[in-house]
Amino acid sequence: MKGILNFLARAKLIELSDNERLEAAEAEQAAASAPSPAAGPADLYHAPEEVPGVSAPPPGAAATGAPAEQLAGGLEGIALSDIYAAAGVPASPYPAEKLLRLLDGLRAMDAGTRHAAVLAMDAADDNWQITDCVRDAQFKISALDAYQRQLTGQLQNSEQQAAEATGQIRLALDNSTVAIRKQIAELEQLLEREVARAAQEATRVEAGLRAARESATRETRRTDAEIERLREIPNNFKAPDAAAQ
Repeated sequence: MKGILNFLARAKLIELSDNERLEAAEAEQAAASAPSPAAGPADLYHAPEEVPGVSAPPPGAAATGAPAEQLAGGLEGIALSDIYAAAGVPASPYPAEKLLRLLDGLRAMDAGTRHAAVLAMDAADDNWQITDCVRDAQFKISALDAYQRQLTGQLQNSEQQAAEATGQIRLALDNSTVAIRKQIAELEQLLEREVARAAQEATRVEAGLRAARESATRETRRTDAEIERLREIPNNFKAPDAAAQ
């Protein structure tokens, strides 16, 4: 399998990781220094073996989701490796992602040929088995399904909390509206009372002023009459010298 990956990487069909590049360099160096034995036709080809049945992932893998403290910070951006680790996905001798990169490099083939090629490489390399990739993929699918269910549950909780918060906001608005309208009605009544009181006070003041004017007018007439009566005396009986003075 490593030789196929190296071949696809040289053809720029896939890109190797840093560890895979290091392993490829070490393998090439070891192959260059070791003598190459003659290989017969039987050594060059291995018939593909039938893929045995793959057992389903344990129930615990599907029931375990991503940690809640990670989801609390947001609904996206969590690394897939963190999701797999939180779900307890075991390490695989040959991760599913490597097989996916190999399949990407074989996209030019039809599906049947691509399938047969992968099975042939599985049979030719004792370091890994296709069942390892299948089991790893199933574990990771279960982990991602559980993660999606947890996202759905968190979203439902958020929707419920938002609905409750919206209801509380509307209730507070209704209560505030009732209280404010009551205050407005009370203020309008107070304004009416103040207007009536001010009108009464103004009427009382104006009435007092009118009474004062009438009283002053009457007193002026009375004193004018008295002045006229008193003037009769100096006009008729004042001495000439006193008049000259």
